[in-house]
Amino acid sequence: MHRYARLMLVRIARWPVSRSLRYPRTLAACLLGLWTLLLTGGAHAAADNIEIRAPYLAPVSGVYVLTAELLLATPQRVEQSVREGATLNLELQVRISRSRAWWRDRQLVQLQQHYTLLYHGVSERYLVRNVNSGAQTSYANFEQAIESLRQVTGLPVVDQNLVVPDARNEASMRAVMEVRSIPRALGLLLFWVDNFSLESDWYTWPMNP
Repeated sequence: MHRYARLMLVRIARWPVSRSLRYPRTLAACLLGLWTLLLTGGAHAAADNIEIRAPYLAPVSGVYVLTAELLLATPQRVEQSVREGATLNLELQVRISRSRAWWRDRQLVQLQQHYTLLYHGVSERYLVRNVNSGAQTSYANFEQAIESLRQVTGLPVVDQNLVVPDARNEASMRAVMEVRSIPRALGLLLFWVDNFSLESDWYTWPMNP
């Protein structure tokens, strides 16, 4: 929520009932201004997005590995939130299915790959962790850390034996990014906390085993 909208909410909440009754036009103007701020903030958030570019799967040592590029929009407030202690979470969702003419498609694989990015104040480094494998890499600045998340390379997805040659196999991929300064459960109660989340559309392409 926009910080000026928060201030306006606080002021309206503290406004005595008697004064609200005496000055209805002033109260209406405040509510109109609050609504405008909320709409402006929503339009600004809608301009941010995630796009998936040029994904493909290739067999390497008997395993199909994923390569793709993510176009991540990271406003200045995201970097500031991470530096102040928030965690950036990135989830990659990958599906592989086999198209069948006379029956519904058969889903072969459903993978969820998780990454986290946080700031370590003692070392003044940004840490990117592969949650699935536990591997962790540190970076000198936020842009380097984000760039490592933009480039998806060598991500194992499925054994080559599970993908039948000459079948109509399709792969789909989606990315979800969120920044949370507090746990999700608490955030449902504290609606004024400025969390940030984005998700891409599903990108589907044919596989050629």
